[in-house]
Amino acid sequence: MFIDFDFPSLGALFAPRSIAIVGASASPTKIGGIPLDYLQRFGYQGRIHAVNPRGGLVQGQRAHASLASIGEQVDMAILAIPQSQVDATLDDAIRAGVKAIVLFSAGYAEVGAEGQAAQHQLAAKARAAGIRLIGPNCLGVMNVSQQMYATFSPAPGVGRVDPGRIGLISQSGAFGAYAYSMARDRGIGLSLWATTGNEADVQVADGLAWLAQDPGTDVIMIYIEGCRDGARLRAALALARDKGKTVVAVKVGTTALGAEAAASHTASLAGDDAVYDAVFRQYGVLRAYTITEFFDLAMSAAVAR
Repeated sequence: MFIDFDFPSLGALFAPRSIAIVGASASPTKIGGIPLDYLQRFGYQGRIHAVNPRGGLVQGQRAHASLASIGEQVDMAILAIPQSQVDATLDDAIRAGVKAIVLFSAGYAEVGAEGQAAQHQLAAKARAAGIRLIGPNCLGVMNVSQQMYATFSPAPGVGRVDPGRIGLISQSGAFGAYAYSMARDRGIGLSLWATTGNEADVQVADGLAWLAQDPGTDVIMIYIEGCRDGARLRAALALARDKGKTVVAVKVGTTALGAEAAASHTASLAGDDAVYDAVFRQYGVLRAYTITEFFDLAMSAAVAR
């Protein structure tokens, strides 16, 4: 089965040329202030826009009342706003021609049927407008080589990882933040870091496929709690294999209790572990069973190239 990953649209998410922070805060310690602080302090070279209806200056940036009022192309909009404001902000993003959204907000499929319905409607509206959406309930994205930090994780503020040739995609934001810190402490350079959360649109498979065709990445680390689109994951793994990229995977939620925890965490379906094991073997994926092994295998694969 052919899967079109639409790499040009994913480029607006993983390598944007302009970023707007909706809910931008003057405080560099708040969710809406952290990405704005990182982007400015760490030297992101693209255009940066702050969006806050209160106006004025936000961390030295003139605050726009809306995305549509910016008046120029915005590749990525970071939504650091309450869930109640997301739908109206998506309408604003559609009017502004935004290409990709990073959605931090929680309160969707991970909380039950009502949240699942709201997430489905949100994803359908974004899809109809041609907007790629990562999240909701995610910690964001970092393109390390481009100093692009679309995240509210405190980990880069403690110390940044060096640019490198290992990409990391995680469904779990908590694990993603821990893995980022571990990579930094072990001196592992990263190309791209992304957390996919509830995966209303962009999945681990999309990040995997993007890294498979990225000339700056040799090894791809993936952390999976569950998968709702097996064909998409298999297509991404096949692409990585065909491109000569080494994939190292951790699959959690292998027990009934673990599957329940994964579902409540990122709204994933944990699935039958034996199926994942067979798929990993089919596509030459190196499966790790501990976090230490996860990084040891990735480092060894990088050195062996």
